[in-house]
Amino acid sequence: MTNRLLYLLTCLGLTTVSFAEQLNIGVSVSTSAQREAFYSLAHDFELRYPTAEVKFTALSSEEYKRAFPSMLLDDKGFDVLYWHAGQRLFKFIKDDLVLPIDDVWLESNLDAAFDKNIRQNLSYNGRLFAVPISYYQIGFYYSKSVFERLSLAEPTTWQEFINTCEIIKANGLPPIFVGTKSNWPATAWFDYLNLRLHGLDFQQKLTKGEIAFSDERIRTTLSFLDDLRKNGYFIEDHENLEWRESLPLLSRGLVGMSLVGNYVIQEIRSDMLSRIGFFPFPEINKNIANYEEAPTDVLIIPKRVKNVSLARKFLAFVANHEVQTKLNAKLGVISPHKLAQEQTTPLTQEAHAALSSADGFSQFFDRDADEAFAAAVMPIIDEFTVNGDMHNTILALEKARKETTLSAQ
Repeated sequence: MTNRLLYLLTCLGLTTVSFAEQLNIGVSVSTSAQREAFYSLAHDFELRYPTAEVKFTALSSEEYKRAFPSMLLDDKGFDVLYWHAGQRLFKFIKDDLVLPIDDVWLESNLDAAFDKNIRQNLSYNGRLFAVPISYYQIGFYYSKSVFERLSLAEPTTWQEFINTCEIIKANGLPPIFVGTKSNWPATAWFDYLNLRLHGLDFQQKLTKGEIAFSDERIRTTLSFLDDLRKNGYFIEDHENLEWRESLPLLSRGLVGMSLVGNYVIQEIRSDMLSRIGFFPFPEINKNIANYEEAPTDVLIIPKRVKNVSLARKFLAFVANHEVQTKLNAKLGVISPHKLAQEQTTPLTQEAHAALSSADGFSQFFDRDADEAFAAAVMPIIDEFTVNGDMHNTILALEKARKETTLSAQ
């Protein structure tokens, strides 16, 4: 329709001119499925609000992490940004770059929708700054064919886990796939051992830099980790392997299990899903409550937002349990909303059950810790799974803590 015709029709009262409200959103995507999930979300929002037009800036995970600080400061104005709960969020709240959204929570009654384990990683000084959209559980994905052939049950205690590893090894297979070339898998082991041995409060204080790595409890954690190396339970040459390389080995029965997040489901061919099972990280100390590692993804409104009213509407929309169910079914992870129905795979449902019964969550070392602290610590833990050098590892970890956390105070 030409501008002149549109003008004439408007003057005659035959049409109504409406201008789209643009909503600029930044998201991190690693797969085409994730990209499709966010575009589907935008489409549904535009159907709900016909005058809205959603514009996405979609970057790969590492690109997004690097760009995020400048996106917060961009004068062109992002209205909504994807980010991570916990310390990574608090860092930018402290810098006064994130808008509080208590009004969104109050108007949508979100306290009833998300439990306190989620809320505590979104709130700072008594105010709420984000809406959670997804979380995922880190646990063991195992080869059903290996477990069935060797008559193995899913272990629930550490001793059962060690016995399982020993049987798999005795039958000529590597019990555990760990891809330390990816940098984070060894740290997932470190985190979970801390949670199972010493509890959530210890882990949170450690990631804040408040506990020295010379603490005897760290030596205990590292001893448990090193026992797996010394007993030959880790796959050989794991420092040259990435986490994705576990998938064909698991589905073909060439390795026992792998500690990984349930986002792995996105990477598994649908015809292979039935070949893989799941169990949570086993109990070690029965006197320690059941804590899980559950990194949480959120949406926030930057302080330099251009369309704050539409941004608030979008966050309220995404907080709806039906919207979250649809979004996370496409993402292959889990909605943190209490009412969301997980219409996904049995593997996702099992991971959801593990989170639902947890007494508390950690986010993951590189989300709970300051960025510089995590970047210094994680490669040291990687190296430890190869060399087992307890003394020098503890010295290096403590040096990293002092240089990155104490110097920042």
